[in-house]
Amino acid sequence: MDRRDFLKMTSGALLAGLGSGCDEIDPSNDPNGSSGASGPSLSGELPVEREAWGLPPSGQEYTLLPESARPEAMLEVFLLGGMSPWETFYTVPELCDPSVGGVYAGQQWWTFQEPGDGSVPTWFADCDGGDRPLYEPFAADGQGLTVNLGPFIYPLRDRPDILSRMRVWVMRHDVEPHAVAIPFAVAGHGVSNPRMSGFGAHIQRHFNDTLGERSAPYAYTLYMSSFDRSNNGAAATALGLHPATAQPLSLQLGPNPRLPVQLPRPGVTGYKTELDALVAHYTARLRQRLNHAIAGDLRSPGFMDFASARAALRNHEALIDLLPASLFELSEVTMCTPHPGYADLHDLFTVTDETTAALQMARHLITAGEDAPRYVQVMEAGVFTDPNGQGYDTHAEHVLGQGPNLMHMARQLASIINEPDENDPNKLDLDRHFVLLNTEFGRAPIPEVTPANPRGRGTNHWPWGYVVVGFGGFVDEERQGVVGAIGEDAYALSSFTPTEHRAAMLLAMGIWPFADESFAVGDIRDASTELDAALWLKSEVLGYSK
Repeated sequence: MDRRDFLKMTSGALLAGLGSGCDEIDPSNDPNGSSGASGPSLSGELPVEREAWGLPPSGQEYTLLPESARPEAMLEVFLLGGMSPWETFYTVPELCDPSVGGVYAGQQWWTFQEPGDGSVPTWFADCDGGDRPLYEPFAADGQGLTVNLGPFIYPLRDRPDILSRMRVWVMRHDVEPHAVAIPFAVAGHGVSNPRMSGFGAHIQRHFNDTLGERSAPYAYTLYMSSFDRSNNGAAATALGLHPATAQPLSLQLGPNPRLPVQLPRPGVTGYKTELDALVAHYTARLRQRLNHAIAGDLRSPGFMDFASARAALRNHEALIDLLPASLFELSEVTMCTPHPGYADLHDLFTVTDETTAALQMARHLITAGEDAPRYVQVMEAGVFTDPNGQGYDTHAEHVLGQGPNLMHMARQLASIINEPDENDPNKLDLDRHFVLLNTEFGRAPIPEVTPANPRGRGTNHWPWGYVVVGFGGFVDEERQGVVGAIGEDAYALSSFTPTEHRAAMLLAMGIWPFADESFAVGDIRDASTELDAALWLKSEVLGYSK
């Protein structure tokens, strides 16, 4: 093989992985009248066949979950700021019991138990706890202690069908600030790692390759107006080493959403077809110029990004039907307690409810038939949020922040999931869909007393022992329960890292998690080969035998 043929083949192999940008270039607009004279055309046959991204090595397909266990789609609700485990999915009154005494007496579950304003029992009574107990048993953890489900998530406790398919993972890492912990939990890699990419990028690329390019995205991320998506939220849609065609679609909620207005492209009404044809013509000319470069498209990644963006813009009409303006409408909700950020204004109970809008939008997308995505991520800022849009970052008011936000989120989440025998096609189905409650870390087991928060009614960050929760999809009654354990000092005794958990979630979705753009053997404990690592994730994290 001579040098020219080698360059053509390697350029073609690269183009095969660059996805929907290919459709933007119409060979009929080639000013030279040929789409392949100087190299492979973006819209023509490619000289080299390339396997779809995310497939396991030949002979190792058995490392994936059985097809019957793989969810059709995943909904991830990322609780920004840090969900407390002590009053939610890891309530263990046996630990730190004041009546027993000890160094850690009065911590974890017991921290805010004293009756009065700002206590857990008072909040529960004020917020429709009714005759329910403050907590109820769920499953034994890795040390044999009974883990209870706490008061903040009581709407989920009212759904035994959900609990029967719920798996709680104990997590641990050492990253404390939000600015680095959120990307780590979202991507499984830190901000300094070039492979840091949102989960949606893996999903978009894999299904674009395996199911075929289409106008509707395979992955979305939904942001609330209070959260700075350009800072802490950037990792959710980061591409890392993926091509531009792997970009998930990000949607922004808010009082005046621009997307419903912009989707029809009103600025070019009356000549959209002509404009697109003209841009395609000049794009094809540029493509021909680049093909004369010594390395062809290997030297022009910016061109491929542009072509991908243009293809997405041209496909806007599919999104007009999929994302009607009504989905972006916001309503108000009256909460059972006043906003903790305005504790002196006791009449401030009614707030704008972006949580419900985001979950309803996710439900609508996941049940959209042939245009349904495989992954929707909701960056949940809370109905009671803070100035940074991280409503679960409860430094000043732990109970009055965590409690209402979690209760409201849990109630709205339960409302979009089919109950037994309901069979509503417009709701999530736990046999077909998987729901993940993720967060960057937990909350400290003791009150925070600082100059900024002298009253000691809030809690600080705690990445050393917290939980994430999944239900439905691959989690059946056999795999329901708690995986891992947290000790009396609030440090995890057995746990997983965000990297390991993210890699396992890819495996659960039928995606081989080891590639230059995703994860490596060294990211998984005690693994010496990719096969060993995949089998460990399958058995230890997902609960399926090797």
